[in-house]
Amino acid sequence: MREPDGDELDALLRDAGRVQRTRAEDEQVFTDVWSRVQAAMDDDPAGSGDDLQRRRLGLIGDREVAARRRRRTARLATVTLAVVVAGSGTAAAAAYIATRTGEELTGWEVGAGGSGEVLDLEGTDLAQVVEEATADIVFAPGYAAQRDRALAQYGQHDLGSAITESHLRSGVAGLAVCTWADAWVAADATGDVAARAAATETLSAALSWEPFLTFATDHQEPLPAESTGEGSYRWWMRPLAEAARAGDRQAVLDAVADSATCGWEYLPVIDADPAYEWHGLR
Repeated sequence: MREPDGDELDALLRDAGRVQRTRAEDEQVFTDVWSRVQAAMDDDPAGSGDDLQRRRLGLIGDREVAARRRRRTARLATVTLAVVVAGSGTAAAAAYIATRTGEELTGWEVGAGGSGEVLDLEGTDLAQVVEEATADIVFAPGYAAQRDRALAQYGQHDLGSAITESHLRSGVAGLAVCTWADAWVAADATGDVAARAAATETLSAALSWEPFLTFATDHQEPLPAESTGEGSYRWWMRPLAEAARAGDRQAVLDAVADSATCGWEYLPVIDADPAYEWHGLR
């Protein structure tokens, strides 16, 4: 199978995700996408080529079909918002784009992108949908700013981006765990026994939080509570919970450092601790 040029594929991906195109551009991109897919398939009729590349090409085609369908739906469901400009009497019209697409990934795609509804990160109501979808995920007390940051990051995306609801929830839940680890260290430093006990309990309970169980199932990974450190994205949560239960401050710091999830923005106390491996690093 011919190996398509990476830059050309990236360009097709960007064009396939761009919502606001002229009709002529729309038809040209659609034609280009399908001609590339067909050419790639013709080059390898026996299926001896790179399967991953064929899947990528197939996804490009599927994405363009879905984008065309969403654009048609959006045009039918466009809400005209009259914004009166003070002193001028003129009005501006804005198109409403729904974050919830009503679509889900299927088959092998679930193992790559997760389950649940596909959310359009360019949606007009994105902030509301993200808030609603993660309302049950609890951050540590006093970490409202970190929660706001965790949710706001989904509004910072490349044009045409989307995410499944399960990946959204798992990502936010992972950052919530970071704040509970930070709260544990803070309580340990001040001798607040009750607060440390609450953080320990939450870190243990987090091993069976629904977002993590769904993520593990979708990606055929060991559950967090059963992970031994291999083949699991959330492997670090088990040693973190064990360290908290044992009252081992350094082990808690080390588990957080190994997480590849907890950025300094979510660790105001841990980041300031000289015993933390990534102390002060940006």
